[in-house]
Amino acid sequence: MKKNIIIIGHGDLGNRLTRILNNEYKVLHVSRSNKFELSNFIEWDWLSKDGLNIEAKDIDTVIFFPKPSSMDEIGYINGFINSSENIYREFCNLPINKFISISSTRVYNKKDDQMAHESDEISTEEFRGKIIREYEEQQENFYGKKLIILRLSGLYDASSNKMPKNCLHRNNAAQAIKFFIEKDFNFTDCEIFNCSEDSVNSSISNKKIKSLGFSFQEYH
Repeated sequence: MKKNIIIIGHGDLGNRLTRILNNEYKVLHVSRSNKFELSNFIEWDWLSKDGLNIEAKDIDTVIFFPKPSSMDEIGYINGFINSSENIYREFCNLPINKFISISSTRVYNKKDDQMAHESDEISTEEFRGKIIREYEEQQENFYGKKLIILRLSGLYDASSNKMPKNCLHRNNAAQAIKFFIEKDFNFTDCEIFNCSEDSVNSSISNKKIKSLGFSFQEYH
């Protein structure tokens, strides 16, 4: 019997992830528009009050890709805080095994060259990082030990003109999500993992995810 996977906020990363998942999984795609012309698609705006009718009896993994509705503070609150509240309302009574929340290494906002680790205390005052950290904490309260948070560094691909200091190829991002879908680590609490590639300028530690056996492919 196939395992049910639900991708909320299906965009480029969700599409890359869908392409590399094997036939063991049945994927349901949830987004505001079906620009990839996917089967098993539900059109839903996570900021609306409309309900999301999910009929799956067993859900192996939910993956949530938050996105600000605009680049100002209100847009970040809508895209991270309000959207995740609506999603929890729809999923809180469903039998979910794992919930993977996509986040960002922007939460660190370090002004020096010290390496950032998942265990660091977050004290950023920049509104984007602050709201994203509030979103992470909210997700922890919602899903507890079922939750895996992946903090992605700056995304790039072959069409990128400029490389972020702390970077992650979009294919590596999809592979990292696939890694946690396929592996059952039976964590006893919510776990947070930095997803950032090795580079001479990197200030984001990736030792934690690599200690579990994940390897980043080289693209640059």
